[in-house]
Amino acid sequence: MRRFGFRVITFNKISLLCLLLLFIPSFLQGHPHIFIDNRVTIVFDEKGLAGFNLGWIFDKVFSASIIHDFDFNGDGIFSKREIEAVREGAFSNLSNFDYFCLITVNGSMFRVQYVTDFSVAISDKRVIYKFFVPCHVQGITEYKMVTAAVYDETYFTDIIFDPEEAVRIENGNLFEYSYTLAENKKRAYWGGQIIPTEICLRFRKKK
Repeated sequence: MRRFGFRVITFNKISLLCLLLLFIPSFLQGHPHIFIDNRVTIVFDEKGLAGFNLGWIFDKVFSASIIHDFDFNGDGIFSKREIEAVREGAFSNLSNFDYFCLITVNGSMFRVQYVTDFSVAISDKRVIYKFFVPCHVQGITEYKMVTAAVYDETYFTDIIFDPEEAVRIENGNLFEYSYTLAENKKRAYWGGQIIPTEICLRFRKKK
């Protein structure tokens, strides 16, 4: 392999080397290896916002890997034992990354420390994770604003809202609410090239 010696590097070569070092980190990040269609159900209870039910539909390549590793008897259905194995082997580690969830309540960060009700199923050769993200926000007569985005800043996983069924509302009859899906340029990642889409929920208790 040819190496540059300090004595023979010209000004132009030094400049080129600096440019390469500047851009190499972006190249090393590569591209997504896992693709997820994300479905979100905004869940209310009698007190206000209870949290978010998430449904992740994986691409067929990653799904095949999960099925191969965890459908131990090969029957195409995850048993309780196999679901627990998936949770331990291919889900629980996401707690280190807040389960890819970034939530704010009235502008303040809400840390996702745990999730509940994890399940996994197979449909049309695609693996589907479902789980609940608790986020209790009491409903009062004044409007509250909650935002929720789901994305992987490393861009190893590409997560987008499912175009067929992105967002649903559950038990919202006690509240006045509206929501939008909007890009948040302030949270752009992967060198500013990827802009996540977030749910912007506005709600209050009915007067």
